[in-house]
Amino acid sequence: MIVEYLLDRELVEATVRLPPRGTRWIAVYTGVEPGKQVWRSTRLTDRAAAMAQAREWEVNARRDRAAYRNLPRKPSMRVWRGSAEAAAGLLTQAEVAAVLGISVRAVREIERRAFAKLRRHPALRRFWREYLTGNVEESARCQDLSRSEINALFRLARTALERRALRKLLAVILADQLLKT
Repeated sequence: MIVEYLLDRELVEATVRLPPRGTRWIAVYTGVEPGKQVWRSTRLTDRAAAMAQAREWEVNARRDRAAYRNLPRKPSMRVWRGSAEAAAGLLTQAEVAAVLGISVRAVREIERRAFAKLRRHPALRRFWREYLTGNVEESARCQDLSRSEINALFRLARTALERRALRKLLAVILADQLLKT
């Protein structure tokens, strides 16, 4: 009976908060991404008006969430050890962490921020439109690595994981250079 009651009612997830030394209300509601709260200034000093604004934003976000449910899920960028992607020479997060000398958690956070920036970048959007129309020209090819440069890279590798990641990187670079010639 309680569940039916809640399903029949339009639940309001929005609320407003007044910062400790502030005079303008902050709206808090669930955004387009499920489970992500949005904190947004209403720029209003009246609580009732701020709550009305917060409810309006929340209704718009709920409508957008419903529209996005029908879209396919975004593909995963993860490479697991032993997978076809790893066999193709792509690096796992642990291998990237070993090469960069940071934690795997930091790699995940960097990936998340980088993809968010890429999705928003206007030059990348413009490039993608050009690519889809076939108007993109190839740039000059990369310089070949000399034997001494490759040896220097392997001397810098401290662990077996770093050496394995370096071998994969070199294989990708060399394969790319062979394809361009």
